[in-house]
Amino acid sequence: AADAPVRPGASDAHGGTGVPPVQAERSSTVGLGAYSSGASLRRAGEGTRPYASGGTNHLGADALVRPSEQKSAASLRVVADHSRAATFLISDGVLPSNEGRGYVLRKIIRRAITHGRLLGQTKPFLHEMVFAVRDLMQDAYPELKETAARVSKVLSAEEKRFAHTLALGLQAMHLIVEGHPGIDLLAYLGESGDKKDSRFVAKKDKETLGTEFTRASVIAGIRAKYPPKIAAEREAKVIELLDRPKYLTGEEAFLLYGTYGMPLDFIRDYCRDRAIEFEESEFDRALTNERERARASWKGAARQTANPAYQQLPKSEFEGYLQTRSENCEVLAIIKNGQGAQELKPGDEGEVILDHTPFYAESGGQVGDRGVLYSDELNTVVAEVKGCYYPVQGVRAHQVVVKSPPYEKRVGWGTLKVGDKVDAVVDTGIREATMRNHTATHLLHAGLREVLGKHVKQAGSLVAPNHLRFDFSHFTAVEDEELQDIEDMINKEVLRNQRVEVIENVPIDVAVNEYKAMALFGEKYGDRVRVIKIGDFSTELCGGTHTGATGEIGLIKILKEGSVSSGVRRVEAVTGEGSLRHFRKDHELETVVSRFVVPTLPQRTRKDGAPTSQEEPVSPAEALKIELEKKDAEIKRLARENDQLRMKSASSSVASAGEKIREVRGVKVLAHRVDNLGRPQMRTLVDQLRDKIGSGVVVLGSATNGNVALIVGVTKDLTSRIQAGKVIGPVAQKVGGKGGGRPDLAEAGGKDPSALDAALGEAYGVVEGLLGLG
Repeated sequence: AADAPVRPGASDAHGGTGVPPVQAERSSTVGLGAYSSGASLRRAGEGTRPYASGGTNHLGADALVRPSEQKSAASLRVVADHSRAATFLISDGVLPSNEGRGYVLRKIIRRAITHGRLLGQTKPFLHEMVFAVRDLMQDAYPELKETAARVSKVLSAEEKRFAHTLALGLQAMHLIVEGHPGIDLLAYLGESGDKKDSRFVAKKDKETLGTEFTRASVIAGIRAKYPPKIAAEREAKVIELLDRPKYLTGEEAFLLYGTYGMPLDFIRDYCRDRAIEFEESEFDRALTNERERARASWKGAARQTANPAYQQLPKSEFEGYLQTRSENCEVLAIIKNGQGAQELKPGDEGEVILDHTPFYAESGGQVGDRGVLYSDELNTVVAEVKGCYYPVQGVRAHQVVVKSPPYEKRVGWGTLKVGDKVDAVVDTGIREATMRNHTATHLLHAGLREVLGKHVKQAGSLVAPNHLRFDFSHFTAVEDEELQDIEDMINKEVLRNQRVEVIENVPIDVAVNEYKAMALFGEKYGDRVRVIKIGDFSTELCGGTHTGATGEIGLIKILKEGSVSSGVRRVEAVTGEGSLRHFRKDHELETVVSRFVVPTLPQRTRKDGAPTSQEEPVSPAEALKIELEKKDAEIKRLARENDQLRMKSASSSVASAGEKIREVRGVKVLAHRVDNLGRPQMRTLVDQLRDKIGSGVVVLGSATNGNVALIVGVTKDLTSRIQAGKVIGPVAQKVGGKGGGRPDLAEAGGKDPSALDAALGEAYGVVEGLLGLG
């Protein structure tokens, strides 16, 4: 059943967790990782006995319990069971996300929170359950002692995120339910064309060009348009639509379920508590249809195959681990515009398959090699290789551009044909830069796990010649101090010049269990794998190219760290010549800064806080920061002084403003211009002027940097006769703007300073007109 609790060890991704079918299909294929999270699911399911949800009639103790108590008992078991499952999953490195195993975890967490709400728990509570799980199971699983605090933080963040999601979902549900009468009425009027009949309209809004329909206006329109008998029938239908009990359709519920992540239990209880009709059978049909579409999509994707042109090609022998030049390579096939071809002419682009090659094909995050193909006979460049990739497993496609011949008279020269022999040469500069970045990625991964915790897992990477990018699972931003610790740690490994050991053809179980190599989730490994070992610091399964020793990296410089998605962070870094270029730019900036900022030498302080006679030099960056803070403080001080002077000048003009006070229909009105004042100063001035005249209306206008600001203030005793918002509208129109506000204070903006004086002059007439209407 959709609301039946699911044991964490269960293999059905659909039951109980409310996983949408697309994700369920995906999770059933992807699984939870052979070497990372499978054990956690087994542990999470230990000691769990079968149980049923509130609506199931079970023989045994539960059958003797009243339905309400039975439902509460089931909710308690769900909370306990899912708390344990979530604790073990997060402890093993799984983080909540919107796909794969992270999505299953998110649904487990949210289902537990939903059942907690059914028990009356409205505040975050699940993160506290982690410590109960730890206390009960730490003897069997001592690693929980180390991970409990981190798991609690992850759950706390997820609870807050879900609370926000529920708030949005509830708002959307309220708008949907409350909007039904109006929507149904407009649909009914639209069928007969009554919607366009002005006799049905209560009010037209000139600003929005919209219309407003009310019960009275629609009934009046029906009686005016139709004969009595038809009018009575249509009037009854309108009353039926407007007085119909509140309802939520299954399609609308499915929208809330899929878009806002609102659990079905929550939607059902919300509707029941508020007497809202809920068509659950329609929801079930929508869910079934979505599952069928997802299955069809998944099977269709599985049937997709590579271009048939590659299917029958023999595998290319890769020689790039040992050399960057392979001679006498035969062109087995040529692909042009997705079709097989016999030749490529000068200037043509295509893909070339060689029988053996030193070019590394893009995989595992590492980009493909670049280089050239030489003519075997003439030792001249035939084609430039712009990249290399796998169209099908084992076949390396070289993306080439054939070069034009240097001698036009040489017949046939420059044309690359099937059967030709070429020498394949990798650009060693690009290859070596890529190797430095790849080995640095392994060091970075190990450093992140050492500093942040063993929960860190690779979530993606890019290894290019000019930089590296590494995505990893982590629940919060990495602090600057932590980044510096990581950078220091991995550069120490570089300085140690550790040998990068490559162990070929290792059985997968030996690599994982004996070498303790990290197997990355989502990667497909064969029975035998390649292990990259860097001393005792890093051991990973990897098919990429690497340096011979860490010292060849030169130096690793972390550039930045940021968020990629929920629970996934990204670090970008450079190595070798990239680090050198980065430090040169920093040095140039430091040189510029030193011309404007003189580094200070602040006194050191003892542990007790007392100053010493020793002085510690400040870096140019710190000196610049100190100088900028000083300048910022100075600017703020000058801005305050400037505002005070402007306010003093404006306040002094209050004395002369009395000459502009006019009495309009027994009400004092003052319109006054005060340029170069901000809105806060104008509000203060309006209060002063209202106090000065005692009872009346104050209109202030200010022009600053080509913009106009208007404020209207009305004393409290007059707001029943005239409102500030009604005064400011016509005045603002004169300066090309609009505004509004409270009855006693309204504000507006405009774009025509040249019209400000005329607008203020007309303020008196606006007030007179409004008072005349009263």
